[in-house]
Amino acid sequence: MWLSYRIVRIPFALLAKTKKYNLKVQGVENVPTRGPLIVVANHQSSADIIAIALALKPLLKNVQMLPWAKKEIGEGKEGILGKWLYHFFGVIPIDREGKNIEEAIEKSHKYLREGKVVCIFPEGTRHKHKELGKFEYGVANLARSVPVPILPIGVYWRKEEDGGIQVNIGKPFYLPPRKKRYQFLEKKEENIEKLVTHIDNLREWLMSFPLDNRGTKAIKNVTSSVIDFLTNINIDFRKICRLGEKEDLERIRKEVLSLLPSDWKLVD
Repeated sequence: MWLSYRIVRIPFALLAKTKKYNLKVQGVENVPTRGPLIVVANHQSSADIIAIALALKPLLKNVQMLPWAKKEIGEGKEGILGKWLYHFFGVIPIDREGKNIEEAIEKSHKYLREGKVVCIFPEGTRHKHKELGKFEYGVANLARSVPVPILPIGVYWRKEEDGGIQVNIGKPFYLPPRKKRYQFLEKKEENIEKLVTHIDNLREWLMSFPLDNRGTKAIKNVTSSVIDFLTNINIDFRKICRLGEKEDLERIRKEVLSLLPSDWKLVD
């Protein structure tokens, strides 16, 4: 059990019921009760991660969720609350310019191997109300490197209604097989080509697994085996962290956009 979540959830849950936040959640039936899992959501405010954590109660009462977060948050540059959450719950630190993507993916692999949840805001920064920014490649690179389901979430303030926070949870999905070869695969690195093809095959196979306790246990075991293999093979890990394609970002972005109001627009 994630004791920290259980303790802190109580005051935040009470706060979420106040008139200012009035948290409402849809799609709880789509939430698995176990990991591993990659959660992706849009980003508008510092309250997003708290709203998501409360919405994912069926999952987070069993496993820990670790978000990707900018190092500046831990330094207190975005408020005291953010700094406290950063250090209390633990995060996967991200350099503002994304220079440590390999380190972030490697740490994510560690947690996913343990059956935990990794949460990513692919926009990398907050955007205005009714705007969904472009997604950075980090989320696609991670999702491509392991056969883990992705849970899309849309978060927004109901400004035209009661002003509260709305969390819409979509159905978990997997990225489809790759559509093109990568430049580094054309350099006769057959071991990498076989590896990513194997991961794609495992991903397709796991799509038939229900996300109940038995199914997520199987996903955890397969994911752990893949990550162990990635750790031990003699391949430049930086190449494993560059597997994402533009089509992957578009697919993930489309899933999140479908959970936001129809008057939201895409911005770059």
